[in-house]
Amino acid sequence: MSAKAKDKRRSEKRSKSGKRVKTEKGGEKNNKDETSVRRDLITLLVEEAKENKEVIKYLTLFITLCFAFYIIYYFLTVSGSMVMARLRNITALILGAIFSLTGADVVVKGAMVSLNDFPLEIIDECTAVFSSIVYCSCVLAYPTTLKKKGLGIALGIPSLYAINILRLTILALVGISSPSMFEFVHVYLWQASFIIFVVVIFLIWLKLVVGER
Repeated sequence: MSAKAKDKRRSEKRSKSGKRVKTEKGGEKNNKDETSVRRDLITLLVEEAKENKEVIKYLTLFITLCFAFYIIYYFLTVSGSMVMARLRNITALILGAIFSLTGADVVVKGAMVSLNDFPLEIIDECTAVFSSIVYCSCVLAYPTTLKKKGLGIALGIPSLYAINILRLTILALVGISSPSMFEFVHVYLWQASFIIFVVVIFLIWLKLVVGER
């Protein structure tokens, strides 16, 4: 091999070695940049959490209360308690009484209501129990006095139940006059809008009782 060829090969080796060193240095720099970005992101999240500590505390307590109330409801259902059965029957009787005043042909048997031969079964979702769980959790989690919380629950739950009776009345009217629209109104209209009523009653409580705007 000639001297020129040897010199060329050594030059190529040095060139490749230099590229590897640069690549390794570049890789270390990228890793440092990624670590710095992650550290900055964690710092930002911690600072945001500190600034919104009260909000996080409220949401945590709200979710915990919702879970606790649902466990109580589940226990009542599984244990065969008559509480929910009586609430369903009372709701059916109230609905039947409303339509009796209009001269409709009404038959009530337990939680079953027949209105002009249109059958309705009152289930747990028809008693405002789940919206009451959400509402009570909102009120109890809010940082205010026990007296104001008690007043909010005492006024809010009957209001939600009254709205629920109005909901059932409208659903029954839809079922009697246009049975094909019943499922749409029941599933897509009223169930979605009921959450709005919970929020509205909660905001009214905040403004009139707690004094928050």
